[in-house]
Amino acid sequence: MKRRILCFIVGLAALAAPALAIFGVGDIVFDPSNFQEAIQQLLRLEQQYAQLVRTYRMITNQYDQMTWMAKRDPVNMIARYRALSTPWRPSSATNTYGSTAGWITGINTGQGVSPGYAGATLPLASYGTALGNVPANQQERLKATYATAELTDGANLAAMQAIGELRANAPAVEASIRNLEADSLSADPNMNTEIAVLNKINAAGIITIRDTQDANKLLVALAEHEIIDAKRQRDAEASAINTHIQFMAQGRAVMAAQAADASSAMLNWRMP
Repeated sequence: MKRRILCFIVGLAALAAPALAIFGVGDIVFDPSNFQEAIQQLLRLEQQYAQLVRTYRMITNQYDQMTWMAKRDPVNMIARYRALSTPWRPSSATNTYGSTAGWITGINTGQGVSPGYAGATLPLASYGTALGNVPANQQERLKATYATAELTDGANLAAMQAIGELRANAPAVEASIRNLEADSLSADPNMNTEIAVLNKINAAGIITIRDTQDANKLLVALAEHEIIDAKRQRDAEASAINTHIQFMAQGRAVMAAQAADASSAMLNWRMP
């Protein structure tokens, strides 16, 4: 309606201008092209105004949404959502004969693991030249059994090192988690900006990755022990199979050799 009224007024003015020129009043000359351009400019201005109104409304809605999103939670976040952490207790044991202190230190701190382990376990001696006194057909079995004991020591040391380092780092990790929890539940507006929230999400993701990595280290240590146990079982089975093979191949001849002239030997035996 406003556009129609405006066009009507402009039309009357355009008609009045030639009439005045005809009657000698003034020297105004009507130019249709200028009139058309003025109408088009007016329409463009009207469109721009409508676009400005729509933009203003959109910005206002965005501002209202941002204001609503920036409101504080209606509850005390720390009192309502804070969860208590379960402390990781260090390993402990009595030290009656002074053989466990090094072990406890190593498995709690990751320091001095080798001497602590050696002080609490039986030492593994070496056959040395005595290995030559073992029959040749038994040396391979003996070496495999000895290797199992050595591998067990190595796996135990690696597991103790990993557990000790995890326990030593536990207080620092717990402090980081506690700080992240406090920042996440904080009512401070500076801690609840978009960048602050994204940073806290990234920090939580990194802590999760660290925890997963530590869990994988423990799983690797357990897998190593499982492999050694499987080797021990496999060596026992291989020894039993080899013994059975040897018995089936040589048992009859051995039994015959032992039974030969057994009666005469017993009859001819005399007390010294």
